[in-house]
Amino acid sequence: MNAPLVLIGVAVMLQAGSSGFLSGRLDGSQSLLFSTIAFALATLVFTVIDRARRGRGRGPGVLRAHGRLMVAANVLTAVTFIGFYLSLVYVPAALAVSIETAIGPLVIAVAAGRAARTGDHLVGWALIACSGALAWRLSGDAAGAIPVGTLATGVGLALLAGVGAAGLALLSKRLGGLAVDPVTVTANRFHLTYLSALVLLALDPPAVEQVGSLVPLLVLVGVVAVVVPLYLLQVGLQRAEPLSAMTLITTMPGLTYLAQVLFGAAFDPWALALTVVITVIAVGYARVPRRVAPVPAAAGPSAKGRD
Repeated sequence: MNAPLVLIGVAVMLQAGSSGFLSGRLDGSQSLLFSTIAFALATLVFTVIDRARRGRGRGPGVLRAHGRLMVAANVLTAVTFIGFYLSLVYVPAALAVSIETAIGPLVIAVAAGRAARTGDHLVGWALIACSGALAWRLSGDAAGAIPVGTLATGVGLALLAGVGAAGLALLSKRLGGLAVDPVTVTANRFHLTYLSALVLLALDPPAVEQVGSLVPLLVLVGVVAVVVPLYLLQVGLQRAEPLSAMTLITTMPGLTYLAQVLFGAAFDPWALALTVVITVIAVGYARVPRRVAPVPAAAGPSAKGRD
């Protein structure tokens, strides 16, 4: 497996392990507090690194040169993470994360149009089927008791988050073709996410006495769950083919389940079997060689020089 896909794999494992640890430990308002802290922390850390590497006078370069792309990155990031969070209000987490990640490869294949191979669509549908079976195995009883309208709302939000994630993969590949530094992208793409989380947090704040004891833990987990993996993911997405990247990301629900088992959740052999099947399909197909798309004309020396 090539280096960008290895970085994506490490990022997925870090996020899955963190999600497994946090599962059942945070309520809705605490999750929003975590999102606010984690994404603001990621922005702060990479802004400092970016400014140190590029110099004070060149800090806004990416906004001048690629302002529209960075606005799009902010919107897609917010849609992905806030859409996923809101879906948890309506459906179980296992169902939401399975839908969000499983839809990605098929969205990429559809977006590719005639450039997509028949196998891309088949693998996309196979991953959706296996991920759906895993989600139903882990949350079928709870999901079956949800009113149809509520279930449809939750599924719709999870699908929206998945489309946003696929859009981010395509946009990240374009930024990579334009030679925009992943540090710079990571420093600039979370503003709308933490601001949106902060607004939602203001509407549903956690108890004041909980905040002081939670913040140190949330900062620590935020580094492991967001700051480090999302940078690794950004590097990987800018260098890997989007379909390979999104296919690999479909392993996250199964890996999250395994992390939950390590932290004390009940073991289900059928869930393990489905996790293995998804991982084999995803890793195997992610490694299939693909034709590298040409770098856009704007990626020439003049574009690079503006950053």
